[in-house]
Amino acid sequence: MSDRPFFAESRALVVGAARSGIAAAKLLARHGADVRVVDRRGPDDLAAAVRELGPLGLDLRLGSSDVSALEGRDLVIPSPGVPLDLPILTEAERRGIAIAAELDLGYTVARAPIIAVTGTNGKSTTVELLGAMGRAAGRPTEVLGNIGTALSERAEETPAEGLLVVEVSSFQLETCTRFRPRVGIVLNVTPDHLDRHGTIERYAAIKARLFERQTEQDFRVQPLGDPRLTALLRPFHSSVLWFGFADPTADGVWCEKSDFRWRFAGKEGVLLRRSDAPIPGAHNSENIAAAAAAALAAGLPPAAIAKALRTFQGLPHRLTLVATIDDVRYVNDSKATNVDSLRRALESYDAPIVLIAGGRDKDGDFAALTPLVLERVRHLVTLGEAADKLEGTWPQVPTTRAATLEAAVAAAQSHATPGGVVLLSPGCASYDMFRNFEERGARFEAAVHALERRRAGAGT
Repeated sequence: MSDRPFFAESRALVVGAARSGIAAAKLLARHGADVRVVDRRGPDDLAAAVRELGPLGLDLRLGSSDVSALEGRDLVIPSPGVPLDLPILTEAERRGIAIAAELDLGYTVARAPIIAVTGTNGKSTTVELLGAMGRAAGRPTEVLGNIGTALSERAEETPAEGLLVVEVSSFQLETCTRFRPRVGIVLNVTPDHLDRHGTIERYAAIKARLFERQTEQDFRVQPLGDPRLTALLRPFHSSVLWFGFADPTADGVWCEKSDFRWRFAGKEGVLLRRSDAPIPGAHNSENIAAAAAAALAAGLPPAAIAKALRTFQGLPHRLTLVATIDDVRYVNDSKATNVDSLRRALESYDAPIVLIAGGRDKDGDFAALTPLVLERVRHLVTLGEAADKLEGTWPQVPTTRAATLEAAVAAAQSHATPGGVVLLSPGCASYDMFRNFEERGARFEAAVHALERRRAGAGT
């Protein structure tokens, strides 16, 4: 990268003072920018921002996002959660003020190569897989982006021989103008966030922006058997690696029968047996193959990739086995916040399922899951705002409505049979009842462990 980043000594306005905005403001300040930060929330709600940015002497305007904050600014950095139709942003565009993403700032100062992962489902698992692979290969590796720490916070300090693995959301890609990963992955695109993006076509096009600035020297990892994505990505110039369940007859990684196989740079072989990778489900087979393909493109040896896969146990709240009680498995998949992730969870179990679902609906097409639900769900427990919709969509399935998650676990236990699964896979956002999906998952696990203690105390 250039010794002098494009934002050095700029007069920058950061819109949004959450995690991404704080990291952007600190990076801007380190490079001599005159930084102003605005957020509609007040100081009491933004204690972290006040604590970290206050001592830097920045112009903090908390409690307002009035367009007057644009005065004297020549660069605007909106945080990913900020709606792009916010008046301060539309006015910045009208005035011709340059707009850039926090990812652009981090990319510009990064020394290590970047692997970026986008898609509707599976991003967090895939970036953590890549993080484990990088560490197994002995490379200093940071896992960043939408999953937690912002790229701008670690980009400068990660050495050139390291690896920056970045989870990238559609919200982040909307404003990118410079971000160019050495390796980019798109896992899948299914309906989600249409309340912001409008149509699946626009949503997919935003995801494809990950590859816009790549050249023939960069790599693009994409799924086999997705004609929409194949057509959408065909015009881009990066070198393709494929992942899926069939031999692509080109470079990539695929799951064939009981093995993961790979082909890259004129070499090929068996990576490992599927049974040697602990995380379950066909969707995780796809995540594994995508991560392995990207790792090969980044120069990681197959032996290190396989070593990481053998020990990776998955992430919390993603098909996590909480306990087995009376020969019934209780599984926490609270991260399933849309219809496609619910489908993937149901496909992961052949045993009879008692499904706990519901929450804040994101205009999901639950009817598309009807054949799968009728095949695998023996009882449905609904909760939250979407309860009426779920019950109306699947009237053939015996159903209990629960007022709380604890009541849902109790109802599920009463309908579960030995050898079966109680599956929390809501298919909805959590915000009607919980702060986030993590709190929802933690509450489920606490209820399951309480049940486990009661059953143990009863001598069963």
